[in-house]
Formats: sequence, structure tokens, C-alpha cells
Amino acid sequence: LPLLLVEMKLLLIALVALSSIKTAWSVNCSIESFEYESETQEEFCVLKGLKTDGAAAGDKQTDPSITRVALVEPSLKRLTAAFYERFPRLEHLVVRNSGLQQLHIAGNVRIIDASGNKIKSVTVQGDGALRELNLRNNPISDISPISGLVGLTKLNLGNTMMIKERIFDLTDLARLTNLTELYIDGLDFYYLDNTRSRSLPSLRVLDLSRNAITPSNFKLDVFRSMPKLEVLLLRHCLMSSLTVHTEELRTNFPSLKQIYLEGNQFPCRLFSQLLDLLRTNGIEPVEPDQPEQCKDGYTLISQMCCDSSISIPTP
Repeated sequence: LPLLLVEMKLLLIALVALSSIKTAWSVNCSIESFEYESETQEEFCVLKGLKTDGAAAGDKQTDPSITRVALVEPSLKRLTAAFYERFPRLEHLVVRNSGLQQLHIAGNVRIIDASGNKIKSVTVQGDGALRELNLRNNPISDISPISGLVGLTKLNLGNTMMIKERIFDLTDLARLTNLTELYIDGLDFYYLDNTRSRSLPSLRVLDLSRNAITPSNFKLDVFRSMPKLEVLLLRHCLMSSLTVHTEELRTNFPSLKQIYLEGNQFPCRLFSQLLDLLRTNGIEPVEPDQPEQCKDGYTLISQMCCDSSISIPTP
């Protein structure tokens, strides 16, 4: 009987220990509906207040059932390979608006939203799985690790520091031949270049908004490297002129369907002519949902403000 009691006691201790391990593993993780995009929710493993990207308390077990993980208010500065070892089947990772400074990309993850952090460096293990990467609102400046992610279809670099000498060179993304959406708004570049004339054959959406593009250096033939481009966003680029040759419009933009032009400084006569030219060639100048609020000296045309103080001579 004493031996039986000892065995039962040992079994009880083992069960308590096992329970403790599971509790340590899941204490911050709950499966819940998580809004990973505006008005779009899915069930995620939500980890709140994560302090280390490895397993809890040195525990090395993994959870192969988890495919979607969201880190909410984490205090960690780095996301390393240990995190992906913890979730070997991870496909969708969300870590937003935290103090994260270093992001490691590995495993089978297909979607990463790491917007609004303090990321300065990205390291990559492998190059084929990732399809979508959002680095918006991070102080990252080195584009080279990203340029090797050849499976990417959607890349958001808005409000980062991915420019050199006020130039964004599309050649840096030449290997991303599967890319369909590229957001490089708010980088504060003056020139859009393609020094080696490399093609982005799959690109359909390009956002150049909120860059102070110099009109004299805005050569439309740069878009010939994007034969499938359908949507071009040029919002709030401080543009006051744009030279468009009618005979070259469809040569430069063979597939363009929509263009966004609000928030610029075009003289009204020029702006009106530009809108007519675009519509005549089957390109829709998309009007804002609400009319812009024009400052003094500006007038509304198609819900967008244009400079009525500048008189353009009639040709």
C-alpha cells in the first residue's frame, strides 16, 4: 500500500507538472476572432504582452495546429527564428504598432503585417513562401533583403526610408516579377527611376502618393516596364504640370484603367485638358468620395482642386 501511495503521488506530481507546462505555453495565447484588416476578421492565436519570441520558460514544444498568430502589445525588440520554430505551420503573422526593431522572415509564412513598428532591419531565411509583406510606417532603409523575396505579390513600403538621394529606383525590385501591388507612398522622393529598365511584368497597382515628384523629371516612359498596370495613384504629389503626349499615352500605359490625381496643384485649364485626354483614352480619373476643400485661389473640377490663379495661354 505505501508503494501504491508513492506511485500515485508521483503520478499526481507528473500531471501537475504537465499541466504547468501547458499553462505556461498557452497563458498568453487565446484563439479569438481578430480584425487583421479593416472590417475583416478571422480566428487567430492572439499572444498578448509577449516578452520573448521563444517558447515560454525554456519549453521547446511546438504547436503545429496554429497557422495564424497576432502579437498584441508585445515588449520584444526582435523576432527571430525561434518564433517560427514555435509555430512550424505559421502562414499569417500580424505584429503592429509595437517597439519591434528587427524582423526575421522564415518558415512557411505567407502573409506578414508588421506595420507601425520601429523596424530598422529585416533578415530572410528562404525566399519563396512569403506572398504579402506590409512594412508601412517603419524606419527601415535597406531594401536589399526584401528584393530577394521572389514570391511576393503585394508589398507595402509606405512611409519608410527606402530611398537614396531622393530617388526610388524600381531596379531594386527587379527580381519581384510576381508583384501585383506596390505601395511606395510617403517616401518623400523627387524622382522615380528605373536605371536598368527592368520589367515588373505582373504589377497592376502602384501607389506613388505623397511624394514631391519633380514634374520635369517625371518621365512617363518609366511606366513602360509595367505593361499590366491598371491603377496608378498620384495623390498629393504637389504636381503643377504633367507633360502627356497623346500619341504616347497608351504606349506608356497600355493597360491603365484608373488614375488618382487629387491633392495636386495643376492650373485649372491644364487640369481640365488632362482629364479630358484621359477619359478620351479610356482612363478614368477617379473622383474623391467627397469634394476637396480648396484654399484661396483654387477651384473645384471633378471634386478636385486646381489652381485658378494661374492663366495658361490657349495653344
